Order: sequence, then structure tokens, then C-alpha cells
Amino acid sequence: MANEQNLKPFDKRSVNEARENGKKGGIKSGETRRRKKTMKQAMNTLLSLPVADEDNKEKLVSLGIDPDDVDNQMMVMVTMMQKALKGNVSAAQFIASITGNVSMSEAEREKIKLEKKRLKLEEKQMAQELDTGDTELQNKQDAISEIVKQLKPVDDDEVM
Repeated sequence: MANEQNLKPFDKRSVNEARENGKKGGIKSGETRRRKKTMKQAMNTLLSLPVADEDNKEKLVSLGIDPDDVDNQMMVMVTMMQKALKGNVSAAQFIASITGNVSMSEAEREKIKLEKKRLKLEEKQMAQELDTGDTELQNKQDAISEIVKQLKPVDDDEVM
């Protein structure tokens, strides 16, 4: 690394220095947000333009799409649908994300697995305590067992 002796930890900097660095970060963040907004506006403009290729326009109309609705956005949607129907998984995921039919995320699956493990541990702990003959603990164990039975495994293709 180039001359680490010149590096100064943030907690060793003065208040003014920290303020200046924060200001620089805020300015850069604003520039980035404006650039992203401009790109989004440009893409929306391009998508709203009519389809330039007459053959593609005719194909969309032949599919039953109103000629007034034939624009680049509709062309993209039809193309993605055709790809998804041919088995393109990325196209199917794109369609699912656009329509809101997104399958459960990996984080959500992991959370459910952890919750199941926690419930099973609680069940084991209660079983050990049940050896003392406490009926209240037996009732709790039964309730947890029922909850664990109701939690079903989630497949990758299951949607919410």
C-alpha cells in the first residue's frame, strides 16, 4: 500500500476536517443521484417512443395489441414473454419482478430455516424440563410442535 503513514484515522481528524469530508460526500452523492435520475428519464423517453421497425410493429398488432399501445416498452415486454416461453429463466424472473410475482428471497428462506431451528431447540429444552412432570411445559411443547408442523418447506419456484 502506498505510504500508510500518511493515513489518518477518522476518529483522529478535527471537527472541521470531518465536516469538509462530509460536505464532499454529500456533493458527490447529489451528483450521482442527478445522473441516475437523468438516465432514468432518458430510458423512459426511449421506451415511450413508437416502434421504429415496421415489421416489429406489425407483429405486435398481429398479436392483438392496440396500434396506439405499440411502443418500445411493449416491444420489450413481448420479447421477454417470448423468451420466457422458450425457457429463458432470466426472462421469467424479469416478468415476475415486473408483475410483482417475485419468489421468496434467499434471506427470507434463511430466516424461516433459522426460526424452525429455534423452535426445535425450544421444544428440546422443554422436553428436558418435562422430565420433572410439569404440565404447563407439556402444553407449551405441544403448541410449539404444532407451529413447527405448520411451517412448510419453501420451494425455489414458490411465489408469494
